[in-house]
Amino acid sequence: MTRALFARLLWVLVPILAAGLFCRVYYTPDEPREASLAVAMAAQADHALPQLGGEVFAEKPPLLYWLSGAVVATMGPTPAATRLPNLLYGLLTALSLAFIARRAAGLTAGYVAGLVAVTAMQLYDVLIWLATDAPLVAGVAVSLAGMYASFTTEVPAARRRGYAVLALGLVLAFYAKGLAGWMVPGFAFLSVLVLERRWRDLLRPALWLVLPVVLVAIGGWVLWVLRRPDGAQALKVLFWYNLVGRAVTIDAPNQYAYTAGHLNAPGKYLLELPLYLFPWTVLGLAAFVRGLRHLRRPGAMGTAWRLAYGAIVPATILLSFAATARGVYYAPPLLGFALMVGLEFGDSLRAGAPARGVPFGLTRGLVALLAIAVGGPALVLALAPATRDPIHWLLASIALIGLLAALYWALRVQGGRDRVWRDLGASVGATLVLCATPLWLCLNPLVSLETTAMEIQTAAAGHPLGLLQPDETTVAMSELYLGHVRTVAPGAIPPGGEQRYLWLVQDHYRWKAAQWLALLGYRQHAVAVVSPPVTPPAAVPGASIEALIERAGGRRYAILVVAPTRVVVP
Repeated sequence: MTRALFARLLWVLVPILAAGLFCRVYYTPDEPREASLAVAMAAQADHALPQLGGEVFAEKPPLLYWLSGAVVATMGPTPAATRLPNLLYGLLTALSLAFIARRAAGLTAGYVAGLVAVTAMQLYDVLIWLATDAPLVAGVAVSLAGMYASFTTEVPAARRRGYAVLALGLVLAFYAKGLAGWMVPGFAFLSVLVLERRWRDLLRPALWLVLPVVLVAIGGWVLWVLRRPDGAQALKVLFWYNLVGRAVTIDAPNQYAYTAGHLNAPGKYLLELPLYLFPWTVLGLAAFVRGLRHLRRPGAMGTAWRLAYGAIVPATILLSFAATARGVYYAPPLLGFALMVGLEFGDSLRAGAPARGVPFGLTRGLVALLAIAVGGPALVLALAPATRDPIHWLLASIALIGLLAALYWALRVQGGRDRVWRDLGASVGATLVLCATPLWLCLNPLVSLETTAMEIQTAAAGHPLGLLQPDETTVAMSELYLGHVRTVAPGAIPPGGEQRYLWLVQDHYRWKAAQWLALLGYRQHAVAVVSPPVTPPAAVPGASIEALIERAGGRRYAILVVAPTRVVVP
């Protein structure tokens, strides 16, 4: 990794990541729960596993909660603090892929691979989202970099350093997502081993020194968990319900029956792949097809291509047959596409091929479409009649400048390949910084759970609340903003005086476009769209609704008043 490449990537990627990480409140789903777990980790005495609502949460290893919890302990429980480690994850991901592409195909190829690794839609979403997928992607990328370094050198000391980096990546991937984190590195390693017939590598002592290091790093935490009274059950949740139970249907408690949701469908990942790679879809798919000719190519360039195919193809096949499917599951294989785009660019640059043709023409259009897709909603929100003030006028001006600049750079046709990629990078940067920042800042008041919690506190008028049938987001909101609130099952409401409970209305009601337009002030004189009525849950006899709090979008909370149980004297 040269200083020039390092500085170039930092100049572009730090603002892109910072805008997505530090300009947003917690977004549902997942982020409030993960934030609550990190805040709990910062305060609890035993750091083996985090807690959610006072209950042990054993679905994921604790790397995310350790690092975010450490920042929270220093900076306080804010969204920016909990997401600060994500900046490290994003840079590790970009720099690791840039290292491979730069060594194989040149300086600018490294820049391209690093840029795509952070800005392809699914990878960008993962890296700015507070969830365990961000450290997973970083761990996988570091593993691939260490693997490539060890495969492409004959210097013993350099090979040992490569294996050490590989071990670090495997440890990071495990502590992020468990054994599932080893899927892509494992397939990539085996693919290069088989395709290059590198059986002698299995006899290298340096490789076998990696295994004890990894096992010790993981085994210490496993023993730490086992020492807990609930340790065996926690490990069963992690290694059985949460690993095997996502791939096939198993006998599991309801809260761990993962195959009940996010069901897979034939060809799901292939059908959604163009969206995952957006706006680099055409270049990524073209590189995948063109790269087939490099599978038998000798040397470091050929190894890089084989590594990329090994990261994509076996994992795609395995994920396609799993019982559950989510876009975030496919983030690690997408690293292979990012690497391919960089390698294909470097190969074409060396051949002197111009940056023209259908792939680049379509990519310019997709980058321009990204600018419109982000800048358009930012302008709609910033110019909304309901919130017109100097701050929103300023945000609208920034969004407009970002949109025009992004379109200019995306559609400008001049210069060689290096100049074209500088323009595309500048366009994406303008979109994800100058357009996205006003978008986040305008969205924050509409989706803020903290605001919802304040409305709930006002409606409760100082009365203590219990949680009735809460989901994880409701529990997290209570932990973050309402203080620790007890959870009560419908059949376990204690008798006594009048009691109040916060109940998430279970009707899955969502707003229509007219309600959003009315909220923003674009339909002041239109007929109001009335939300459907809410009735108290039948499982709680004698309950009445004292207040109804509706978040933007349609999710509703009710404060239920449960009258004291009457004792009938015969």
